[in-house]
Amino acid sequence: MTEAHQANARATYFKGLAIATIGVVAFSFDALLIRMSGVGGFQAAFWRAMFPGIALTLVFFIKNRGNAVPLLKSGGRPLLTSGILWGLSGLGFTMGVQTAGAANTLVLFSLAPLFAATFSFIAYRQKPSFVTILAIFAAIGGIYYIYHDGIGNISPSGMLFAISAPALLGSNLSILRRNPQVSRIAASMIGGFVGATISFLVTGGMVAIPIQSLIPLLILGLFILPFGQTMISTGTRYIPAAESALINSLETVLGITYVWIILGETPTIDFIIGAAVVMLSITANSLYQARIRKES
Repeated sequence: MTEAHQANARATYFKGLAIATIGVVAFSFDALLIRMSGVGGFQAAFWRAMFPGIALTLVFFIKNRGNAVPLLKSGGRPLLTSGILWGLSGLGFTMGVQTAGAANTLVLFSLAPLFAATFSFIAYRQKPSFVTILAIFAAIGGIYYIYHDGIGNISPSGMLFAISAPALLGSNLSILRRNPQVSRIAASMIGGFVGATISFLVTGGMVAIPIQSLIPLLILGLFILPFGQTMISTGTRYIPAAESALINSLETVLGITYVWIILGETPTIDFIIGAAVVMLSITANSLYQARIRKES
């Protein structure tokens, strides 16, 4: 590989790394704003999904104007599949917290990089590096350490919801990595309406909540989630799905940090140790990936 190609490979990698990280930083406000709303279950899931669907529809059609419908049609099955997976993974996470508890759900959610790596290998024969695999297990260990005191028994339904979120997210990131032509905004838009429709049907249309509870979800749905989802999925155009999902492990660390700063809930020493492990794992893998692109 020529020096110009090496520089281009590194630049592409760092671009994807930056985009995915920015998306995760934004996405990490999810747990804080849901807590501030005081609403849980499918009611929270409805508004958490409906607002992004509306916001991204406006962005998509304004941005693409006369080309919006042809762009949706050209996305085909990958676009529809990604949209459905976005919607279902969001529902799985929200209901996992409700039925399995936050600790269990967040620990299981850290398995998303493993699901992404496995799906990418089975479906597309894309094998992650050994260093990335080590970083994934280290990050899982760090998140487990943060929550090990709060982990308890999980009901079958709680396990189903909690494990579905990382499985669906990891698979989705793999599909997006394989299909860079798919509109990330359109996929997230479809995901919003999928999640909202399912939540509406499950609740029998009983989704009304007090206005003071709606405001945090409005901020989350109109601004935070649309931006975060679009950035995270855009990052897969430049870095492998497993690495994108690994960066997503930062969501747990940042989410607790936001709660600490804004709500004044002081984190435990276990959090500090576990967070350090997660941060070091992601940083070490990123530096290694940049180095091998320089040497190849």
